[in-house]
Amino acid sequence: MKKIILLLGLLLVFANASFAQCDYECVSPYNMNNKFRAVMSNVVGANALTEKKLESILRKEVLKIASADDLKINIDSYSPKDLKNGIFKGMKVKGNNVVLNDINFTSFDMETICDFNYIRQSGKEIIFVEAMPLNFDISMDTEAINKTVSNAKYQKIVKDLNRILSSYGLGFQVSSAKMKIKNNKLYYVLGFEVPFITKEYKLVVQTDLSVKDGKIDFSNTHLVSNKMNFRLNKLDFIMNYLNPLDFSVNIFDNKSAKVNVKNVEIKDDMVFAQGVIVVPKD
Repeated sequence: MKKIILLLGLLLVFANASFAQCDYECVSPYNMNNKFRAVMSNVVGANALTEKKLESILRKEVLKIASADDLKINIDSYSPKDLKNGIFKGMKVKGNNVVLNDINFTSFDMETICDFNYIRQSGKEIIFVEAMPLNFDISMDTEAINKTVSNAKYQKIVKDLNRILSSYGLGFQVSSAKMKIKNNKLYYVLGFEVPFITKEYKLVVQTDLSVKDGKIDFSNTHLVSNKMNFRLNKLDFIMNYLNPLDFSVNIFDNKSAKVNVKNVEIKDDMVFAQGVIVVPKD
């Protein structure tokens, strides 16, 4: 039982999600423990004790590979036996200043959507007997975004982009990237290295946020300061290639999970995003 729930929790911290329309259908419960026994388990408190024990175990294990302030994990089960068999009503994860797979979030909330969730263990693998849809609600302030931008995984994206720019002979390289949120406006500060010039050239770009095909997208992009002769089509390509917000949401994957961002907005000088993740059935 511990391994089943633990591995379910680890699902939340792996990377490389794909984006798509997240279609799902909640199924009616089946393969359940005897209803009378389930009721009796609740009456005697065995169910609650089992849930609390597993929540504590899961929290400790998640914090071995992630960090967070005030991390809370709540499991809602039908009965101890159902939970042991990988059947449960739902799960909620909530934390502040969360770092998952080197991605930083100011706040992080996730919970299952359906009232019936079914997984089972096969060797070291977790089998999703039914698809598992989850709602997520995240926020990122300037500090969280820029911590993500400085990590090795994001810097690899910068290097990949520079190889593309070199292959087209554009004569410049991206040397730095930083974001700032001020007065509920998002600014992207890009630094460029130009051959034979020692000084780093910088562009300051203001952009709005929107959702396009289930992804966080920059929109209404325009230059605030420009010391380089730069075409906007090139700038749009660079910005969307290096989009750290899209990169941040991109952590939710294992078992080919599908991520669909439903809403994104800037308020209180923070970026907020909500959406759905669906882990398909095996």
